[in-house]
Amino acid sequence: KQWYQRRVRANRQELVGWGSHQIKECLVEPVPCSITSMDFFDRLYTPGMVRDMGAIYKCLDEDIEGFLVSDELHKMLLSEESEHWEMFSEEERGEFLFLLFKHLVLGGPICQYDDKIDRYLEVSKSLYKEFITVQKNSETKNIEIVSKILKVSAWDNEICWFPGDENVQTFCYLVLNPVNRVVTALSHDFGKGVW
Repeated sequence: KQWYQRRVRANRQELVGWGSHQIKECLVEPVPCSITSMDFFDRLYTPGMVRDMGAIYKCLDEDIEGFLVSDELHKMLLSEESEHWEMFSEEERGEFLFLLFKHLVLGGPICQYDDKIDRYLEVSKSLYKEFITVQKNSETKNIEIVSKILKVSAWDNEICWFPGDENVQTFCYLVLNPVNRVVTALSHDFGKGVW
């Protein structure tokens, strides 16, 4: 059942070339995907984080991991020193829905951030519904997610060549839909490409 949890290594030959480099190892990590309701994010509406009308609380500008952080939401997503860090557990932060939300909020290197949380939540929900497949469990009658999410990367010794440099916004997810037998890829290489 855990066929997707593995590390792939080349034995006698290189797996594939990536430019002038040879990929020697592919890392495949399962990403938890069990959240079926946007109520998961209701806790963000707390004093000091997000106001009742959806406005995100501002803070003094600071640089965290290469991001200009000017509000409490960004600080909570990036810094363990944030007073709101423990709002989500480590397990919850690893959930695919949380990761989608985080990637959307942090954006790219020239991203203009939104002052309201509603737009981030709407787009996160829309993407999540587009990516995952659900089914009703015949025994419990509950809705269950049947999609499997994998985070993949390709390495040559100590250097990650795909999806790219190690940055919280550099990622490649594969969403496996076992019902339709479809694989969807979502990837981003932070700071690269045409804008």
